[in-house]
Amino acid sequence: MLRNFYWRRCPTNRGLLYPTLTWLVLLTLLPDIVSGQVSVLSAGSPAREWRSTQLELLKQQLQDKAVGGAFRDELLGQQKWLMAWKPGGLGDEPLWSAPAKLEQPVEEPIVDPTGLAAVLREKLFGADAKPTTADTTALQELLVAHSDDIGVRQLHLHWLDQKQYRKTYPREIADASLRLFGLLEQVMPQSTEVEQASAFCLYRRVRALTYRELPEVAQAQPIEDQGKFDSELLGAYNQLLEVVGKGRSEFVLIEVQMLRRDRFYGSALDRLTDHALQIDKPWFLQQQRDLLRELSWDFPAKEAAAVYARAYPEAVAAELDAAPGVSDEKF
Repeated sequence: MLRNFYWRRCPTNRGLLYPTLTWLVLLTLLPDIVSGQVSVLSAGSPAREWRSTQLELLKQQLQDKAVGGAFRDELLGQQKWLMAWKPGGLGDEPLWSAPAKLEQPVEEPIVDPTGLAAVLREKLFGADAKPTTADTTALQELLVAHSDDIGVRQLHLHWLDQKQYRKTYPREIADASLRLFGLLEQVMPQSTEVEQASAFCLYRRVRALTYRELPEVAQAQPIEDQGKFDSELLGAYNQLLEVVGKGRSEFVLIEVQMLRRDRFYGSALDRLTDHALQIDKPWFLQQQRDLLRELSWDFPAKEAAAVYARAYPEAVAAELDAAPGVSDEKF
């Protein structure tokens, strides 16, 4: 995986990442960097001095012609965000407007050609729904009686893939997503609705697999073969990209997660900010805070943490009350 081979953190500045192939070259370019956050902050605003120094370091790295591809995108993403950020001015809105050609997100369509799932779906997910144990039992019975019915399978997937169940049943959700995707591809005449439903199946599968890696989930359900799992996750993600491409707002949080997984935090921050107005604000603010922390950019990270805490104090309180090592994944 990229995160194991291509990137190393600069030991003298944890906020920047370097491709290993240019490690020695970059060290010769940066002889005056001191450990930790740059400490030459005696004059003026420490945050502004830090930002200026970080941008200068990024400029030097980008001058190295050996740095290309995803590595250059990473550095450009970091540079773009830092240039847009004004110390002390971070709010709950993104630092830049969405790209002009960004498409509006679409809702996942309900596909139920036989109508078998319609009544139970209203009981489970309707506007006034108050699901009971009898309703969930009815869903299980319906699934047994009509195991290949697309509407029933989709209802089962939607019930299983709720936030409160994602850490408990990630494998079951991934398998249910793949099963429904196969039925949609094999049974249904192709249409825009079916294509969209298929894309959401693949998205739900990738999301479930990423939950599988959360520390508390992996502790309860150990991943026996990490290499095999890595291949499954990467294959599922590539399959999603083949169907929907990159830059779809409906699925951008999984792009952000996969970039984070490979330590491309600047690229993830760039992608997240582009789509900020098209995703739920709690997700945007939380992910922005976490990415800045992962970059070890203390000044903007503290600002982002304060913004998130002001907007969603209950969510931050829940994080503080959670057991050590428990992740609060929201996408």
